[in-house]
Amino acid sequence: MFTGLIESQGTLVSLEKGSQPRLTLRAALVPSPAVGASLAVNGVCLTVVERKGALLRFDLAEPTLRLSNLQDLAPGAPLNLERPLALGGRLDGHLVSGHIDGTARLRAAQRGGGASRWSFTFREREWRPLLVTRGSVAINGVSLTLAEVLPTWFSVELIPQTLAATNLGRLRVGERVNIELDLLGKTLYNFYRTERGRTR
Repeated sequence: MFTGLIESQGTLVSLEKGSQPRLTLRAALVPSPAVGASLAVNGVCLTVVERKGALLRFDLAEPTLRLSNLQDLAPGAPLNLERPLALGGRLDGHLVSGHIDGTARLRAAQRGGGASRWSFTFREREWRPLLVTRGSVAINGVSLTLAEVLPTWFSVELIPQTLAATNLGRLRVGERVNIELDLLGKTLYNFYRTERGRTR
């Protein structure tokens, strides 16, 4: 489980897309995650399979590549990194599982002196009931508050600290980002739909 508060940014070294996809990144995390440990990479929960100095390697499952933006990235791309929340630790963001729901594309970026507003387009109609104004969403692993929600797009406001500490400030219009909808919202909505079906 994660919080959506990015600890640092790593750098993509390589992404092998053969029969066994493997991602390698360079990170300056102290202490460095051990083999077998979890790490959220652009919001995707991955398991360290090899560590050599600052290099960390991860095996990727087919759904991970299909659902995420990792395959879009070129070597040298910045990656948002977060280690798991320790049991009993402080939850400053919101509960993030690292199991993303898919991707959205940057629709517009309106920069301001204080907060800036970023808008993202999505295609999945089933997302709309789970996007709630002033509710939570994780974008590339970053815990954010929804400022506006429409049928096919939503917007968030980003403060300068978030733009500086994450890779969101480097996004260009049209680029894909990883989206994780609110975990509690998904659970409650699923329970509601299941129970409603039983009472019919």
